[in-house]
Amino acid sequence: MRQSLIDLITNSIILEYNLPNQTLSYQKSCITHNDLNDDCYKIDDLEKLSKIIYESILYYSYDQYELDGGFHQGMFENAFGQKFKFNHKAKETYKLSLGFYGEALLYSMLKIFYKNNTLISRGYFYDIQKKTEVTGYDCFHLIQKDDELELWFGETKFWQNGKAAVNDVFKNISKAISDDYLVNTNFATIRQFRGNIEDKTTKIYKLLEDWNKRLISNMVEELKKNNIKLVYPILITYDQHKDGYNDSINEIITHINTKYNTTSFPNIGIDYSIFFILLPISDVKQCKKQIIEWIDNKEPLML
Repeated sequence: MRQSLIDLITNSIILEYNLPNQTLSYQKSCITHNDLNDDCYKIDDLEKLSKIIYESILYYSYDQYELDGGFHQGMFENAFGQKFKFNHKAKETYKLSLGFYGEALLYSMLKIFYKNNTLISRGYFYDIQKKTEVTGYDCFHLIQKDDELELWFGETKFWQNGKAAVNDVFKNISKAISDDYLVNTNFATIRQFRGNIEDKTTKIYKLLEDWNKRLISNMVEELKKNNIKLVYPILITYDQHKDGYNDSINEIITHINTKYNTTSFPNIGIDYSIFFILLPISDVKQCKKQIIEWIDNKEPLML
C-alpha cells in the first residue's frame, strides 16, 4: 500500500474511544468477546473518506505481488469489470447499492489499525465461471501471528440507517458463525484457491497442501488441533444521529443490546471472537456518490 494512502488513513480516521466506556456509561455489544472491545472511529472530512475508499479498492482487489511492477491505474479500472459488478451505464440507485464501498474500507482499516498483514484476502477469490466472488463474508483475511493462525472473516454495512444495518447483520450472523458455513462452504473455497497464497513457506499454505493430499474426515477438528481461530469484525458505517456523534454510538449499542441480547452461536466448534467497529459519518449517500463520480470519470489514483 502506498505511503500516501497510509498517511491519509492514519491522519483522517481517528479512534475516538473504545467500548465499554465508563466516562459515557456506554456498554459494549452483548456479542462482543470478553477479551475484546468495540472500537468507535471518527472522520470529519467526508471527501477524505471517499478518497480513502476509492484508493483502497486497488489494494482490496490485488495482492502486492500482482501490484509490483504493474500499471496501477489500468489495474484499478480493470477491477470494476473483472472483479465487481460495476456497470458504468447503470442507474445511480444500482451503483449506490453495491457492496465494495464498505468492503474496501474494512480491508484498509484492518490492515492499518489492526495490523492485518494478510496472506490472502477476499478480493482474490474471484470465480471466473460464476463471475462472482465467494459470498457470505465481506473480508477473507488469513493471518499468521507467530505460530498462531486466525481467520478474519468479517462483515461490513455502509448504510444510511445504522439500526437497519445492524438488523441486516443479525439476520444472518448465526449462519455465518457456524461450522457448516465457515468450514463446509467457505473454507472449502480457501482450500481450492490455496495457490493464490504468495508465500508458500507460511504455515497456512503448508496446512492447506497437507489437507489437500489426504482424506479429512473432520475439518473442524483439524482447525482446532492447529489452533486456528475465527475473528469476526463487523464494520458499520452509517449516517450520524442528529444529536451528534456520541448519541450515534449509543443508539446502535443500545439497539443491539436490547433487541439481540439472547443471540448465541451454538453451532461453531472452533474458538471465535466477535467485535464491532462503528463509524458514524455525515452523509453516506454523498460519500458513495463522490466515489461513483470518480470511478465514472476515471479519476487518477494518488502517487
